[in-house]
Amino acid sequence: MSRVVRARAIGATLRPRAALALVAAGFAAVAALSCRAREPEPARLELFGWERGIGLQSTAHEPLSMFLWFYEWQLFDALAPGEITEARYDWPHTVAEDKRSATIDAGMLRLAARVDGDAVELTLEVTNRTERAWPEPAAIVACFNPGPPASKAYEMGHHKSTYFIAADGLERLPDRDMHFRSELRPTLEARDAELDFEFGKRWRSSERDDHGGLLVRTSQSGRWTAGVAWEDWLGVQAHNPWLCMHVATRVGPLAPGESRTIRGRLVLVEGPLEAGLERLRAPWPPAAKR
Repeated sequence: MSRVVRARAIGATLRPRAALALVAAGFAAVAALSCRAREPEPARLELFGWERGIGLQSTAHEPLSMFLWFYEWQLFDALAPGEITEARYDWPHTVAEDKRSATIDAGMLRLAARVDGDAVELTLEVTNRTERAWPEPAAIVACFNPGPPASKAYEMGHHKSTYFIAADGLERLPDRDMHFRSELRPTLEARDAELDFEFGKRWRSSERDDHGGLLVRTSQSGRWTAGVAWEDWLGVQAHNPWLCMHVATRVGPLAPGESRTIRGRLVLVEGPLEAGLERLRAPWPPAAKR
């Protein structure tokens, strides 16, 4: 049986490539019809702080929480030399009194989070304060997870239905392999033709590339869908001991003293896969003027 999953959100009778094209065209049409920023939706999530970052919890009668560990790993000489280096997690963070916004200050990285309906819009400001230029694939890995082992909610803490965007459409990610972004494969192969990197001991390099910069997962009961997306990314990977979802956020190339901003999104929807996927792939909000 084919491993490609035909997303219900785009019609079970459509071929995957045609389905993705239809979805993309729909999003483009929506963006073209609106010349002004979309009004924020009523909050269906609230934020809270925890020792490794921020959490988000639904405001439903039977709430569900997810956690963002910001950030766990650094790849390809981002922030520190090495193909993979471990990051701190005890960064100062604040959560607003209304629980709708939060910030994390990690020195060269500053994350701002803002609730919008059943999503959390993320803005990552990156400044290279080292004396080294960060290469094109330089990335950090934030861990979006259902919680530490001692408190994990197994409604979302499983590996049965996590999906990424493969060449032919939405595809289940059953393993712990790293699926690199398709456009970056030549750059990565120039570093190592076999894509045999140091972090391959943790996550093997997959032959199936990623084409979406997002991961989406449905809960055990099918009631909930959670996901994470970044507008610039290195690859996607999941199902480590915390049963997490990793979309590696690309922060390179960046010269010493330079800065850049990357937008991301977390989703926790009370609804099926197609609802979460649609929210993850909604147009990014206009960048704030600086």
